[in-house]
Amino acid sequence: MTKLISIGCISALALGLMAHHNGVAEQQNKDRTGAPGSQPVCSACHSGGNFNVEPFVMMTDLDNTTEFTTYTPGETYLLQIILNETTGGAAGFGFQSTVIDASGSSVGNFSNPSSNGQLEFAGGRDIFEHNDLSTSNTFTVEWTAPAAGTGDVTLYFAGIAANGNGGTGGDALYTGQASWAEGASNIADAEGPAFAVAAVDGAIFVNQIQSPQPLALRVFDAMGREVAQATTSSVRSEIPTSGWPAGAYIIKVSTESPAPASTFRIYVH
Repeated sequence: MTKLISIGCISALALGLMAHHNGVAEQQNKDRTGAPGSQPVCSACHSGGNFNVEPFVMMTDLDNTTEFTTYTPGETYLLQIILNETTGGAAGFGFQSTVIDASGSSVGNFSNPSSNGQLEFAGGRDIFEHNDLSTSNTFTVEWTAPAAGTGDVTLYFAGIAANGNGGTGGDALYTGQASWAEGASNIADAEGPAFAVAAVDGAIFVNQIQSPQPLALRVFDAMGREVAQATTSSVRSEIPTSGWPAGAYIIKVSTESPAPASTFRIYVH
């Protein structure tokens, strides 16, 4: 009996080690995204970590200039999953995701994964996941929305922030989801972007494309720390970035209306 338990533990450890490197769908043929009907997420093997991961999801146009809260059937978007690890101690990240409809079926099509990701099929679902322990906290993939009449869709994702020691101890689990309702069937009928955001040498600029209104601007670094904030009613607003470390930043633009904040990922060079 003892020998059987030991062998079982070794097998679990082997699966955990594989999940650190190659994706779970590739190595285990499992959907562990946390979506309804999926296999248990990776906390069965990975635990004990003190890392605090705050996932952040955006669906934008392919140029990453406008975020959308609804999808247009047949249009292709950029999905961005940013894992803000606020303690700064994780050596890397594992990740797995899927997009499903209300019935639990995969919807839309993934394409062009980021260099730290890969596309797989497991548990009857299309999967976007890591291809190795990722030192980058950002995973991106293009997603072509399904046909009209699909209704609300939800991205489910789960993974680990790893300490990089090659074992399963000292890793922290994170899970999350983001939903989008079906919008206009013709892109020409969709509401145009309200803001344009750009980072140039020494500053971030926010332009109001529609009628100017009071705005609240908040900027976060890649670890989720707020680095700047401002309020403005100007058509063109500027946030100086002189002296900031080069890298990716998140800027949230909020209005006084109940609409959700518009979110943009920009790069400071």
